[in-house]
Amino acid sequence: MLRPDQVLVIYDGRCPFCSGVVHFLRRFDWRDKLVCLPYQTRGLPEAVGTTVQQTRRMAMTFAPSGHLWRAFGAVAAGLDALLPFGLPIVRAIYLVPGLHRILDRLYFVVSDNRNRIPLSRPDLEEGEHPPLDPNVEEELGRRRLASRMPSALPGPALTLH
Repeated sequence: MLRPDQVLVIYDGRCPFCSGVVHFLRRFDWRDKLVCLPYQTRGLPEAVGTTVQQTRRMAMTFAPSGHLWRAFGAVAAGLDALLPFGLPIVRAIYLVPGLHRILDRLYFVVSDNRNRIPLSRPDLEEGEHPPLDPNVEEELGRRRLASRMPSALPGPALTLH
């Protein structure tokens, strides 16, 4: 289940390299801030507002704010979720003018050769398409709405005395 404070990492579940990177991220996720789902999950690409073709080409990270990070930006957002206090240090470096183009190029060099770098066994078998949990789908819909209408984000609890 995807909580409103968690970052969703979308990856290729049939890729040994991608699965290895996800296992690495999960190992260091001591704050339980990451949920990792393969793009092969039925309806997931459409639920986050992208296509299967785009998710096949690059990893994506769907932030609680509704922002969809792609390529190295997805890596940066995933690494930032592991940092104490959720500081966006890696994303700040990524957003330095001109640097994001270099980092995205580096990402695509690795991405284009990822089948040559097996880190672990793939998480999914060929032809496997796990179902999308209805609660996750609801949270993804809220995030997509929040990207267009920030008031859809949860605010501080209001208590009446």
